[in-house]
Amino acid sequence: MTADGAAVEPDRRKCWKGAIGLLLWAAVPGILQAQELPSSEESSAPASRARPPEEVWVVPPPVVPKRVAFQPQRLQEPSPSLPPGRALPVPANKPRRFLFTRRYGTPNTISREVLPDKSERWIFLGGVIINATTDDGEQIELATDEGVVWVRGGPMEELPGGFRTPGDGRSEVEVYLRGNVVVRTKSARGPLQTLRAQEVYYDVERQRAIALEGTLDFQPAPAPDPVHVSGAEVRRLDAENWEILRGSINASKLPSDPGFRIDAPRVTYEERFAQLRNLFGLPYRDLRTGEPVFGREQLVTAYGAVPRLLGLPVAYYPRIRADATDPLGPFVGFSFGQNRIFGTQFYTTWDVFDLLALRPPPGQKWRLHLDYLSKRGPALGSEYFYNIPAEVPGLSATTGRALFYGVWDDGVDILGGNRGPEPVPPFFRHRLLWRHQQELIEGLYFQGQLAHLSDKNFFEQYYKIEFDTDVNQETFAYLTYNRGKWWAAGLVEPRLDRPWNPETQWLPRLDGALIGQTFLNDWFVYSTRVHAGYARARPAQQPPFSLLPTDVAINAGRVGWQEELSLPLALGPVKLAPYGMLDLTGYSDDLHGDAVGRVWGGGGTRLSLPMSRLYENVSSDLFNIRGLYHKAVWGANYFYARSNVPFTQLPLLDRLNDDATDQSWRTMTPLQPAYLAGSDGVLLASAPLPTSPYNPQRYLIRRQVLNRLDTLDDLHVLQLDLRQRWQTKRGFPGQEHTVDVAILSTSVSYFPQADRDNFGKPFAFLEYDFLWNIGDRTAFTATGWFEPYDNGSRYYTFGTYFNRPDRTTFYIGYRQIDPINSRAVIASVGYVLSRRYYFTASSSYDFGLNQALTNAITLTRTGTDMTVSIGFTYNSLVNNFGFQFLIVPNVLAALSGQGRFAGVPLGMVNPVTQGMQRGR
Repeated sequence: MTADGAAVEPDRRKCWKGAIGLLLWAAVPGILQAQELPSSEESSAPASRARPPEEVWVVPPPVVPKRVAFQPQRLQEPSPSLPPGRALPVPANKPRRFLFTRRYGTPNTISREVLPDKSERWIFLGGVIINATTDDGEQIELATDEGVVWVRGGPMEELPGGFRTPGDGRSEVEVYLRGNVVVRTKSARGPLQTLRAQEVYYDVERQRAIALEGTLDFQPAPAPDPVHVSGAEVRRLDAENWEILRGSINASKLPSDPGFRIDAPRVTYEERFAQLRNLFGLPYRDLRTGEPVFGREQLVTAYGAVPRLLGLPVAYYPRIRADATDPLGPFVGFSFGQNRIFGTQFYTTWDVFDLLALRPPPGQKWRLHLDYLSKRGPALGSEYFYNIPAEVPGLSATTGRALFYGVWDDGVDILGGNRGPEPVPPFFRHRLLWRHQQELIEGLYFQGQLAHLSDKNFFEQYYKIEFDTDVNQETFAYLTYNRGKWWAAGLVEPRLDRPWNPETQWLPRLDGALIGQTFLNDWFVYSTRVHAGYARARPAQQPPFSLLPTDVAINAGRVGWQEELSLPLALGPVKLAPYGMLDLTGYSDDLHGDAVGRVWGGGGTRLSLPMSRLYENVSSDLFNIRGLYHKAVWGANYFYARSNVPFTQLPLLDRLNDDATDQSWRTMTPLQPAYLAGSDGVLLASAPLPTSPYNPQRYLIRRQVLNRLDTLDDLHVLQLDLRQRWQTKRGFPGQEHTVDVAILSTSVSYFPQADRDNFGKPFAFLEYDFLWNIGDRTAFTATGWFEPYDNGSRYYTFGTYFNRPDRTTFYIGYRQIDPINSRAVIASVGYVLSRRYYFTASSSYDFGLNQALTNAITLTRTGTDMTVSIGFTYNSLVNNFGFQFLIVPNVLAALSGQGRFAGVPLGMVNPVTQGMQRGR
């Protein structure tokens, strides 16, 4: 480059032509206005450029934008008339400070000269950083290897290492940059923008630029990574608008090789403060007030857009427009699967508030599910979540969830096992659920649920995880009040057409209690509870039918009063607490239709003896032990109770199991002899009989479970237990922490009247629970429970596992259940193959049944832009082979719960797992 700038290399002609054309276009208004300039006395503040001084805000308040396009009301205002010959006033330039510093820390060459038109030209060689700042916070940083700066206008104030423009409307600063150019701009209210290119022409005062082979980077507020828009030519049209020719858009951590990008011949970027609009151009309105919603938009528009996944084109759009602060718009999540039960499955989740252009109240989300299952049919659902904290004026702490989901199903359910005859489901299968929890006033809580299912198997088939682990799909309203030691509750539970499940309707039920009241100088502790209610018990009216003799259809009123009085004593290290209990309960109808009053009472003694010993000299590098502290607590409970009415005479109003457990038990019990030959199968099939060791009510009585009022009877038992733990210090010197090296709990029950209470055997419920923490991340565990008589229940498990900070996990274990002859080996592994690849596998094989139960394998690749998972599953119980292919953009996980109107905590809605849950 020559000193006067005449010689231009051929590869820069396009940039210079654009710069000269932009200069001429910008200079025309100034030439026209020069004919109307005032006298020399007024030249220091020309009327065409004058404006009042700006007020500087520390935190600028939101203002309605000055652009007419976003203030339609101004279109109705009459245009102000101007005197003849008067030029249209425009804003004046801002005073701006320019400082020049070295770019690479090495000496550079700076030359300065005055041109014939009185303008100044600065030439920089060897790398320079030019900083231009204004008093209102606008910042521009230009870094380049070579550059030319032209300064025109009034006198400049000299500064050390730079100058200051007066801001009188006459000063102009233009810059030409070449070689590894980086331009960073930031306004007082806008985000940082970074332009990288080989050559750049920049008009500082008008904020216009032309760049060749450039890339524009900007960081939307909720996104984890900046957006990169690159193109053969990047144009800055003004402070708010950019245009990119032959451009490409991505938001990758690796912009040089993005996994997903959008190519387009023309891309525009606009940053503005305006009324927010959704994907369809509808203006957002506040749901509560109806007022328009204003905010900062970062609009990216691509014309003739071609999205490319891993370099391959996947679609074509004539026009795509998105807000970078909300790039996904109403889209929330997508998942895909394939298996024998549902066929090919597509699950999509959408934000309804975004679709309707509504700003929800804080803490509320509304989701729409649009799914398709090839072997079943299309599906439609909607979910609404609300989580209102107590800080919201006029409202108490409130949480809730409303759900509707339906499937047009013309397929056949595959649930596994021989279930016998099943009712024919309707064509449109659905579920409805509403849960609400609220603190009405201090201490007064309301919990309610409204649930409806179209048929018996829909919930289990489509929501298997929720069916196994969630609460019953009942309809109820439950009100509780707590104040100190007092407690009261009211329950109303109608039945909404669930004939396949046994259920007790309470219309209503009232409870009250006083817990832990002391008197006589705290010598005695007294607790009491009263209850009254009207119950309508209904057994299952569809197969599998109810099995227990006490589970019958009956309408009965029940009133009762239960008391407990104890005398805690401390006899040295021994803690002793004699106690007595009394329960008076009346039934309007028993199983024979007669009114009956039951008197149940008993008493006993609880004993506790803690012991400990410190072994300071015990040390082992192999077992990572430095001292050993052994703690043990001996416990005993002797109890004797009698009842004037046996439990076999009373209706079962208090349910024993949740719906899923009860249905499985009712289904399998009659089929036990077919699957388990010999006496064990016969005994398991006789479990409903009160004399059976597998009768669930008899089990609760022997275990001394006292919260099922209908299942109280005679009992004489001595329960013994020993809880032990061994503790040591682990960690770096000075940072040691106490850990449990091992934990062992054992217990046994002894029945003095074995013939009546324990099927003729004195001992039962021999149990142990052992955990050995070999290290902080490695452990061995074992549990056992058995009853020492023929055909008694036996349950054993043992296994070992360890995990590492890099998410590597291993587990292998063994589980044995008798008398059902189940002997299963379970193994799982999660292994980090590399920083990008993660492998998981799990398998279980039952050697008693000689059958593989479940098998699953998944390979996950976490890339710079997206996470890809490929998985295979096989369940031999239902002979179901499944395939899952999942692509999740990383921005989706980062923006979940962080969008423009986010208010519900992250994790409440997971679109991917929700899709898999809806399709099992």
